[in-house]
Parts: sequence; structure tokens; C-alpha cells
Amino acid sequence: MESQLILEVRDLGNIIVKLETAISPITYSRLSKSLPTRTNAIRYGQLIIMPLDLGVISEGKRTSLRPYEVGYWVKKRSLVIALGSIDLGEQVNVLGYIMSGVDLLGKLNGGHSIRISIK
Repeated sequence: MESQLILEVRDLGNIIVKLETAISPITYSRLSKSLPTRTNAIRYGQLIIMPLDLGVISEGKRTSLRPYEVGYWVKKRSLVIALGSIDLGEQVNVLGYIMSGVDLLGKLNGGHSIRISIK
């Protein structure tokens, strides 16, 4: 069974992320142990940032994300969703990509409460 990250956005609906657990297995393990949890979504340019401290984890050498990829931004200790192609200039551990709920991303800005869980 594939793992899915469920982002429940209050008053809007759910965003479903297909997790690619083999790409960043340590990050995935720490993420799954920290859930369920709540955080706030912050829109910053082409990124949705969700503060979530999983510690400093060095997996892979990527510093960029493609549209609708989800990763863990190591230096900022946050989950991030790319709205477009973006180079963070710092390490990001890729976790997966959005399967459904893309239409909700444009509605997210500061202040939206998100419940994060794994199915």
C-alpha cells in the first residue's frame, strides 16, 4: 500500500500527497513518527511553507523542487510545497508530490491551519 500524506486545510478541504518513501527514508521515518500534528501554512512566493521540526537530516543533494513536489527544507525545518519550479539554494529532502487538491494551493496564505497525517 502506498503512503499518503493528508493535509487537512480547515474550511477548504484536503490536499493528498503521494509519498515516495525510498527517496528520503530517514526524513519519512521522522515525519511519520511526528504525526498527526497541526501547523500553519505560510505562502512565500512560489512556496507553501509549513513549519515542522524534524531535525537536521542530510539526504540527497537536491536544492530545487519541481511544481507540486513536496519536500523537507532542512535549514528552515519546514515542509514545503513548490507551486512552480524553484531553487531554494539550500538542501531539500524530497518526500513526494501532490496527487489531489492542487486547486486548494492557490487559496492558502498565512493563517490557514493544517492538520497533517499519514494514511
